[in-house]
Amino acid sequence: MSKVNFQISSRATILLGRENIAKAEGAIIELIKNTYDADASLCYILLDSDHDVLYIFDNGTGMTQEIVKDNWMLIGTENKRKNYISDKRRIKSGEKGIGRFALDRLGGICEMYTKTADSSRVLYWKANWSDFEKSGKMINDIEADLDYIDNTFQDVIPTEIINNISYIDKELSNIIEGHSKIEFEGGTILKISQLRDIWDKVAIDKLIESLNYLIPPVNDSFEYNICLQRSLKDKPILIENKMQEEYDYKIEAEFTGEIFNVKLYRNEFDVHKIPEEVFKEEFFNKYPYTKKDFENGIFYYTYTIGELLKFQNDDNISINKIREIGPFQFNYSFMKIIVTRKEDYSKFFYKELSKNRKIWLEQNAGVRIYRDNFLVRPYGDPTSDSFDWLNLDARNALDPAGIGNRRKSWTVHNAQGQGTIHISRLNNEVIIDKSSREGIIDNEHFKLFKNVIKELIHILEVDRAEIGYAFSESYKIRNESETIKELAEQISKEYKKNKNSKNKSEENGEKETLLKALDIAKQEKEDLISELKVMRSLSTNGLITTAIVHDLKTISANFNLRSDSILKAVEKKRYDLFKRLLSSLNSDDKFLSSWIQVITNQVKKDKRTRKMHNLYDVILASINLIVPILEFKNIRVNIEKDNNIFRRKVFETDFDSILYNLIINSVESFERTLVSERIITITMSSDNNNFFINYMDNGEGISKSFKNPYDIFRFSITSKLDSYGKPVGTGLGMYIVDSTIREYNGKYSLKAPLEGFHMEIIIPQRRV
Repeated sequence: MSKVNFQISSRATILLGRENIAKAEGAIIELIKNTYDADASLCYILLDSDHDVLYIFDNGTGMTQEIVKDNWMLIGTENKRKNYISDKRRIKSGEKGIGRFALDRLGGICEMYTKTADSSRVLYWKANWSDFEKSGKMINDIEADLDYIDNTFQDVIPTEIINNISYIDKELSNIIEGHSKIEFEGGTILKISQLRDIWDKVAIDKLIESLNYLIPPVNDSFEYNICLQRSLKDKPILIENKMQEEYDYKIEAEFTGEIFNVKLYRNEFDVHKIPEEVFKEEFFNKYPYTKKDFENGIFYYTYTIGELLKFQNDDNISINKIREIGPFQFNYSFMKIIVTRKEDYSKFFYKELSKNRKIWLEQNAGVRIYRDNFLVRPYGDPTSDSFDWLNLDARNALDPAGIGNRRKSWTVHNAQGQGTIHISRLNNEVIIDKSSREGIIDNEHFKLFKNVIKELIHILEVDRAEIGYAFSESYKIRNESETIKELAEQISKEYKKNKNSKNKSEENGEKETLLKALDIAKQEKEDLISELKVMRSLSTNGLITTAIVHDLKTISANFNLRSDSILKAVEKKRYDLFKRLLSSLNSDDKFLSSWIQVITNQVKKDKRTRKMHNLYDVILASINLIVPILEFKNIRVNIEKDNNIFRRKVFETDFDSILYNLIINSVESFERTLVSERIITITMSSDNNNFFINYMDNGEGISKSFKNPYDIFRFSITSKLDSYGKPVGTGLGMYIVDSTIREYNGKYSLKAPLEGFHMEIIIPQRRV
């Protein structure tokens, strides 16, 4: 019988490249993996849309002429399947030998410059992908250019990349301890032209978002970095998958193939807030719930496969399948997004939540799988159906009970945590990628694997649910304080009437009750002070926003218009106009950034804690935050001070409230009057007994409608009226100034300047 050979049309490469890789970002990721496999420490991507060129540069091993011919040009090469460990002991991610066709997905022409460290010459390779589209051509008919060139490797690296290497080095040194300087004696440059995609801001932002998760969260031992430059005009961006140091609970689990070694971190509860009597209750007298356990916060557990998944003796088949999955690591951090009820802080002794937690979770939540340090897409991708691939939300929906419920059935939401799973092609062969490289085949092993991950998460769920219920029950007992206070009042009244008719035993019992009532009263006073600081800060933030709301609306209204103008300026090469528009955008950005800093800074917990401070530093810090807002409104701030030091225990947020409310009044005054130059002058001085603040502006001063100028400090009194003569101000600003100064036993006086407003504040020294 005669034999006949299979033949491959050149057009088959289109199926492998352009049509097999649906998205451009997927093609870039394939090429990034090649740089990692080449032992590069840096992969540098430059999107030069102005010249219709995309560069991908790495400082890896490079390729010799023989490697290009025998491996790069060989479709389906088994090189990475056989030699899957690099010189730096990295597990290579590629294995099918078709990744180079990702180049075709990105652009019509590709040029490659490559050099090994021990070679003195640069090897040049060029392919025109349109050659593969010609009808009747077989794959063997298509040729690429290959030859050595006279240029050095540094000569063919774009100047913009060379100039930015030192910048990248500096950034990495700030992130990674002991970072080694980036060298590029060898490596590979891919220059892709005739781009098939429009790399506008939206597309690049989406690419950056994808790359942020491509490699695991940064650690000191992972010597590989990705850098992206949006254009020749922009600074390079270091791609970071940032770790969140703040968490409520964290799980670190390692499966050896036989057992699960689990480390549980408990960080949600403030041990210092938990009363000693709570730890005397029966529940808190056993491991891991004693006071010492809470202070330690780390717990170690070991589970067999059967123990973790609660298998019975007849589940040996499933146990064996889990063994076949092989060793892997799993890390998971749980972070609640909000505390819905104020009482929950006293009920569960929560630590304060940072303001950026919700924003961070919106960008980083989800459980992601990493195979040999590269993301297995699309698991954990918020834009895909596989974002909640573990179905955590569906599980929670079946029983959505909150913490503290009697059934102890609390479970996490997918959006409340970040998880990473680390597998390898060496150890986890039964976890098989789909041929499209998008996801994992949902075989029996993968189904069991998902159950294992959920059971590991369940370890922290059980711990939190148990503690939540115990705290909830304890709260009911502690809430008897209200009853104690009522009883104390009754005892006090009766004592005044019948103080001579009590026996010793009755007196002792009543004394104990009164002492408890006193302690409760002290705690309530501290709680009220804390609430007062928050309310002042929030009120001041509202007043600041109201004072600049016109500017915020203007920025918002002009944004789209200005964006269109920038595009037109670029198209018409009006670089003078382009620079002016960018300068305007930069000014708006500084204004918005300052506004956000001011309103978020005030409500920080540490600013609501009474500490010893140098008042000069406190005042200067407050002013420096708001200066960009004032500069945007053409207001100059002059600071005058002596060289003294004046220390006192204060709440920083109190002085923010004083200064910002005075400044708000000045801003509004300047809006109502025409002055050639807007000036605020703040003078600070002190002696052994007092700290003096003189605040002045050259605005319109106090309205003459006030017969008594000190009326401006009364609650709800305002000089701001609408066109109908109705008050439109809140009357809160100067009232806050007055009440805050009085809390420090301070004094203030209004001066009578020739123009504007002048107020002197005196804060007395109080030695602690």
